[in-house]
Amino acid sequence: MERDVFSEIAGHAGSGSPSLVYQPQVQYPGGEILGLEVLFRWRAETAPRRHSPLTFLPQLSPTQTSELFFWVVDEAVSEARVLSNWTGWRGYISVNIEADQLGDPDLVRRIEQVLQRNQWPANRLIMEVTERRPIPVFPSVLRNITALQQAGILIAMDDFGEGYASFEYLKRLSPAHLKIPSGFTSELKGDVRNEEIVRSLVALAQRLDIKVVAEGVETHENAEALHALGLRVMQGYLFGEPRELEDWAQFLKQTGKIATA
Repeated sequence: MERDVFSEIAGHAGSGSPSLVYQPQVQYPGGEILGLEVLFRWRAETAPRRHSPLTFLPQLSPTQTSELFFWVVDEAVSEARVLSNWTGWRGYISVNIEADQLGDPDLVRRIEQVLQRNQWPANRLIMEVTERRPIPVFPSVLRNITALQQAGILIAMDDFGEGYASFEYLKRLSPAHLKIPSGFTSELKGDVRNEEIVRSLVALAQRLDIKVVAEGVETHENAEALHALGLRVMQGYLFGEPRELEDWAQFLKQTGKIATA
């Protein structure tokens, strides 16, 4: 099945091979790498570049999208286990899942199989629910979310406030993490309205005991402004571009922290 998925991707993105890159989620201002978000890329053979899934995901069938997701989870957990054993790092990995995959009847079983096979703790895996499509509020979706949470796997709402994100999801899905997208976090300077939106989201999340991650942080000025609004976990090019896990392994082995000043 994976071969069929990769053949389909090659038909849209050109010949190549699948690869994973990782971007850190960092404690600010300390610089500790708390987690690594997993990002799928298609490495082209004809040019030194990687294609984002946005270039081919819309062409995949639901079955192919599902198989790609399970491949990513399996590969990421396997790589992270090696990283953790070699460096002693005890952070989490975060994997994106499309909203319409949440009702997959095999979702919980297959994820638990991956965790058991790799002896990876459930609380070191986060499922980031993307907002490109509305989340179907079917009984199967709620059952899967509940089962994942009962197993110890954490749920995050990605890009909250954009796309189909809804406050109803905070009520129904009870996420452990909420990610504020760059459209809000990078436009603070001189934008009082946007600043109040971010401040209110942070305050609400704190009252609901939800951890907040600021995405798209690219400058020290931006990081300081977000920190002043109560944000303590950040992600963005200021702290590192997405890299293969081998690069982060060397970094974590040497220091384990990213300079934030």
